[in-house]
Amino acid sequence: MIVIRGNYYDGKTSAQVPAECRVFDNGAVHVCESGIVEPLLALPRFDFKASPRLANTARYIYFPHGEKFETEDNPAVDDLLQRFKKQPRLHIVHVLESRTRYILICLVAMSAVMWAGGRYGVPAAARVIAHNLPSSVVQKAGSQTLDILDRTVFTPSRLDKSVRQRVTAHVEPLVQSHSGLRLQIHFRNGGRLGANAFALPNGALVLTDEMVTLARHDDELLAVLAHEAGHVARRHGVQRIIQDSLLAFAIMAVTGDVSGTSQVFLGLPVMLTELAYSRDFEREADRYALDYLQSHQIPPRRFADLMRRLQQEKRTDDPDTEGRWSNYLSTHPDTEERLRRFEEPN
Repeated sequence: MIVIRGNYYDGKTSAQVPAECRVFDNGAVHVCESGIVEPLLALPRFDFKASPRLANTARYIYFPHGEKFETEDNPAVDDLLQRFKKQPRLHIVHVLESRTRYILICLVAMSAVMWAGGRYGVPAAARVIAHNLPSSVVQKAGSQTLDILDRTVFTPSRLDKSVRQRVTAHVEPLVQSHSGLRLQIHFRNGGRLGANAFALPNGALVLTDEMVTLARHDDELLAVLAHEAGHVARRHGVQRIIQDSLLAFAIMAVTGDVSGTSQVFLGLPVMLTELAYSRDFEREADRYALDYLQSHQIPPRRFADLMRRLQQEKRTDDPDTEGRWSNYLSTHPDTEERLRRFEEPN
């Protein structure tokens, strides 16, 4: 006979009765109040279910007509269920959680799944979503972002009108050859952003005065904008937003922190401006620009020349500007590797 001590509930009232659950070798079950022989409940055969074990928390034995028995004697319940071959399906959870080796294996497996999801799953999902978003959504996201940047970061361009007209005319072939992308050139004074060029999802190509001033040939600006057009064509900006949003929602689901998710949306203008794209995005945009330059008989090293100049400017930058937002180069990884492709002879 197996005796389990605990509390009995008759299923009709909330009364708790200290009792013993006695299970005989023939399967009969008696529940008796402590110190009293007359049973509160008697079953002729083993006919109850037990809740699965979870660490050392109390468990319940459920009887056919709503009665239940609560006990903290987990080993006795385990012995009982094993003897009568009534282990609940979720018993495997306790087996896993009570063995350090299994816990470590689960942690490693979970970490691997999370890494694979973040590294491959989320980018793949973001790519599919980005290329299936309605054009109206992309246009609205880009225009609203530029409005926010104009209010918070940029000031109107200080370049002479003739300079802006000359640069616009020089890059017009790039705009015309991408009519489906609705490319538009916007000149802004970069301020703390410094020498920079970036693209918004709606096709807005922003050139800062500092970048225009740094260029020694309009082909250099054309080459940079061809790179940015590659980001628009491949919808990298939209993918980046979706990717970060998916990751934020995943973190929220795991941690329950809703406030962190909102930061993604509040930080969209900064995210799009910094353009901290993945290396795959940058290589893809580089290939796009390289193909465009070569197909239009423009020396690819024009791109490298401007980037080298930016590199030099960064090294000799005034110490007081170290706290500014990073310039164009710092948001594009593997500078040397990238520029070599543009400097190689055709």
